[in-house]
Amino acid sequence: MYENMPEAIIISIILVLVTSSLFYEILGIALKVVAKHDLRNRPLMMFLVVAVFSAHTVAVWIYGTVYWVMVHTFGAEPLSGIAHDNFFGYIYFSAATYSSLGIGDVFPHGAMQFITGVQVLNGLVLIGWSVTVTYFAVQKLWDVHLPTINSKEKNQ
Repeated sequence: MYENMPEAIIISIILVLVTSSLFYEILGIALKVVAKHDLRNRPLMMFLVVAVFSAHTVAVWIYGTVYWVMVHTFGAEPLSGIAHDNFFGYIYFSAATYSSLGIGDVFPHGAMQFITGVQVLNGLVLIGWSVTVTYFAVQKLWDVHLPTINSKEKNQ
């Protein structure tokens, strides 16, 4: 049942490093754009939200692709409860796992259970990271925006 556990541990470590690195790069680019451009706050915030959502989507797709490859190339036990054993079923499972929603209609077996548990932790860390980055970006934008609001209120 857990004969592939060493491989699952290595795959989990690689997935955490890859998704965290990509997440870091995407957020870094987004924050540089936000810092450099003198646009209105709403477009900058929408850009940041799209960047954060894109980073999460990339992470979900990476995990989903690895699950699919493990089953269809390396002979790992397929997910139970999946209606149709197709690629998008694995993306669905990955999204439910990453967000820690864990609907329970689809579940892994064997060593893939370990990778799934790591994905939940990785998703929680990356979601928390995106919340923190968004909070500080909003705070910076409000620090720029509030003096303008305050001066308009004084002039009225």
